[in-house]
Amino acid sequence: MAQLSVVIPVYDNWWLTARCLSRLDRLQRSGSVSFETIVIDNASTDETPEAIAAFPWVRYHRHETNRNFAGACNAGARMAQAPLVLFLNNDAYPLGDALTPLVAAFDRPGVAVAGGALFFEDGVTQAAGLVLLRNAHWHYSCRNLASSLDGVTASREALAVSGAAMAVRTQWFLDGGGFDESFVNGFEDVDLCLRARERGDAIAYVAQARFAHYEGASAGRFDRERENEERFYARWTSRLASLPRTQRGEVGAITMREDVHEGPLIAAAREDLVAALRSFGHPVVRGPLHRRRWFDRRFRQAASIEWFSREVSQPGITIDRHADVFPSIRTRGAIGVEVPWLPCAAPERVAICAVRRSSDPTCITVGLAGAPEAVAGVDPGYPAVRITPEMLLGGGERVPVACVVHCGLTDDAAFGNVLLAQAGIPSIVLPDDALQAIFAPDVAIFARRSELLKATARFVNGATLREWYGHLVAADSRRRFSPRRSAIRVVDLLCAARFGLERPATASSNTPL
Repeated sequence: MAQLSVVIPVYDNWWLTARCLSRLDRLQRSGSVSFETIVIDNASTDETPEAIAAFPWVRYHRHETNRNFAGACNAGARMAQAPLVLFLNNDAYPLGDALTPLVAAFDRPGVAVAGGALFFEDGVTQAAGLVLLRNAHWHYSCRNLASSLDGVTASREALAVSGAAMAVRTQWFLDGGGFDESFVNGFEDVDLCLRARERGDAIAYVAQARFAHYEGASAGRFDRERENEERFYARWTSRLASLPRTQRGEVGAITMREDVHEGPLIAAAREDLVAALRSFGHPVVRGPLHRRRWFDRRFRQAASIEWFSREVSQPGITIDRHADVFPSIRTRGAIGVEVPWLPCAAPERVAICAVRRSSDPTCITVGLAGAPEAVAGVDPGYPAVRITPEMLLGGGERVPVACVVHCGLTDDAAFGNVLLAQAGIPSIVLPDDALQAIFAPDVAIFARRSELLKATARFVNGATLREWYGHLVAADSRRRFSPRRSAIRVVDLLCAARFGLERPATASSNTPL
């Protein structure tokens, strides 16, 4: 009998489900933990019902209505044949053999729930368990910090773990009623963990069980967030006082100093980031702060961003690129860490981009993206146009292309590359370490120069293939490189620069509402 039942709730986004199942297939072949896989389909409207046949070892069950995360997981647990169940989002997948350490966590009799370490696609920490802040707000521990930190690499008991990759004892879960289905895609996991604590059971954070997670890939993921919060705190506020709290940094106003010689794409990337930061309530000003602003508390909690500038200020972060490597963010102040920069482009930029994927099967024009020196000498074998900053920022007439060959980064912030990806233009990627940080291997075609003609011919001669790869690269890029995500990373790192790492604290409130 299998040691573990992997239950995957899905709603559309077949390409993500296929990625997850492909990773599980590799694990299955490697002979690690024996497991079965159960996919619960919440009435997907895409190709999921037909495409699942590509994985005949999967047990598939379809709901005729969307029963959300909790309903799908509960149904999958009832189908499970193993003594342990791993609830795994379809926008997550194991990094290496994540299942063996997760199963081993249950060798300790008191453990009822165990969760792995979650990482963004670029390897930066997304969650090392959940912590309860002083104001009773739940937060991903070590979010957007380096994966090498002790808080990420050390297993321990946790208050709660994320439902994106959460394992439970099957019978314990069923006997306790499973996830509360009154929550709609939010707080089900924390609610279950607190119920476990009330029963005297332990929740384990298993650092060696590592998973990548897109976070919020399903449509409508945050639509009921306020309602979920109100339901959760109405139930638990009176019982939160005894739980340990964690303090992290705070940041209010942000000063930003840019390079006076920045190009138009770097300037556009900065504007989109600034707009996202302001949408979270952070005033952003250029240059040093004047004393007259100190009447506003947010300016007494200021931190700085050095935007592709050679100046250094503390506390704050420096965003820069050196040589041909991908740009990074470095903190300066209470702690020094370095993580990859997260490029972003606003939807409004994508809407006005002059370069467009052509649906005309007679279009044989190929776009070339990258710095002039990277594009020089690249011959795709078809009529080519070098994509300029003016085209990317909406200048001039529309430029229809069959595909784009990414020869290198278009600019130091990778703004142009991300913009083209979000515009849904099929992508061919030449060997380049920096570009590999932007394009996943299953959403673009990677080719050496000697293989370029063959790669471009696939898109020039295949209008259907253009549409499919255009859909994939756009869906992937819009999730990974949104201004919201980029702003959250910047703020998390500014908080760390001002305060340092998380530390134990006393409670200031039992509800953040």
